[in-house]
Amino acid sequence: MAQPLTSDMWSKPDKAGELRKQGHFRKNWKSRWFVLQGDLLFYFKTRADSKPIDYIPLSDCKVAKNNKLGKNYAFEVVPSLTNKIFYIHAYSDSEANAWIAAIESAAAWDIVSQPFNVEHNIHVDFNSDTGFVGLPSEWEALLKSSGISRDEVVQNSADVLKVLEFQDQLAKGNKNVPLPEESNVTLDELINREDPSMIYRDAKKVGEGAAGEVFLATNSRTKQRVAIKKMAMNDESMKLLVTEISIMKSSHHPNIVDYIDSHMIQDQLWVIMEFMGGGCLTEVLEQFEYIQMSEGQIALVCQECLKALVYIHNLHRIHRDIKSDNILLSDDGSVKIADFGYAAQLTTKQQKRNTVVGTPYWMAPELIRGYDYGTKVDIWSTGIMVMEMAEGEPAYMDFPPLRALFLITTKGIPDLKQPQKWSKDMRDFLAKCLFKEVEQRPEAAALLSHPFLKRSCPKSEFVVTITEAKRIKDKNR
Repeated sequence: MAQPLTSDMWSKPDKAGELRKQGHFRKNWKSRWFVLQGDLLFYFKTRADSKPIDYIPLSDCKVAKNNKLGKNYAFEVVPSLTNKIFYIHAYSDSEANAWIAAIESAAAWDIVSQPFNVEHNIHVDFNSDTGFVGLPSEWEALLKSSGISRDEVVQNSADVLKVLEFQDQLAKGNKNVPLPEESNVTLDELINREDPSMIYRDAKKVGEGAAGEVFLATNSRTKQRVAIKKMAMNDESMKLLVTEISIMKSSHHPNIVDYIDSHMIQDQLWVIMEFMGGGCLTEVLEQFEYIQMSEGQIALVCQECLKALVYIHNLHRIHRDIKSDNILLSDDGSVKIADFGYAAQLTTKQQKRNTVVGTPYWMAPELIRGYDYGTKVDIWSTGIMVMEMAEGEPAYMDFPPLRALFLITTKGIPDLKQPQKWSKDMRDFLAKCLFKEVEQRPEAAALLSHPFLKRSCPKSEFVVTITEAKRIKDKNR
């Protein structure tokens, strides 16, 4: 080895655990005990050994998953200081991701002048005294306003760079969400050419969002009340809208808002949907100062949403934007998922994605870190929505988005502020939704049998809260 080794070099590990390593001469895999401290990764024959077999220098190394080794959860480490490539595999995907993240942090542990290779050919240096050098001006401004301290930058440089890059992708990626992989449908095939103004009468504006305005109207032929979302069409929104309509059109479930039709008037798209008289769940939570949801009501919302998610996930789809804004309520207390603008269609062969979409405070750690992700990002977001219902808003809402992303990936989600207020079943349900390790996070179908959902209240009880929230909202206008 290049330098004399002393036990203090591995006695205070940043990370330790058993992994398998491929031999350099005999290409067999053997279990080894790995200890990461500073920018060195030591590996021992067993955990009980007092001295390591060798170590891997991590300063400015490259680490990435390797799917060509015939082993699940394998990754490779390529040190800049040697001509060896180290092949390692973990026992689960989450474990591999955790080690990769730790090694990435270690790679930046003592870098002074070596560039980070991030997207768009941006080369960023790292100084252990001051933090990053050479950030793009918009990234630098973002970091300064994020509330992330200099010490946090120095201690978590790789994580900070990840969330900076992610925030940049988020700002650009939300404008360019790809079409569902299994659909070649065009907008022309989705729209009804009939003039909607001849069908829908007495339109009254009832809401407005980033995507457009929402109106309540009556179908003059059926006398059915409907919601009409009117959205301006442009090249940037075209793919997003085609995705939303094509997925809504083929989704039929009691807990998903019914899609009725689409029409085009000049450059404006009208999407006709089932009218939900109770508004969105956010409108109830906005009255948190005056009225709060009971545990039984929270269980009801979770139960109904999970029923929809089981259906969605069985179709190899991910919603990717579960939050209170996208949960609609009816006058009879029914709960339905809406807004499939960020939904993704997976193929049976490709069960994971890495596209950046969603809303920062509800995002799962694996999505933020840029790893491949699957349907369990919806389970994480469901957990964040539980916190919304219990406390009025998601965790870290008081922080700028960049710091929130940083805290989600490095700290996870904090406990409920008043845990004693909630049952053990509810706290356990929430904890399972918010497992950072993807493999430990349950599927929607498994969560449907959780004891917490047995506490679900009758819809009639929820109606009382919905009605009272509307009354308070109208009074305070």
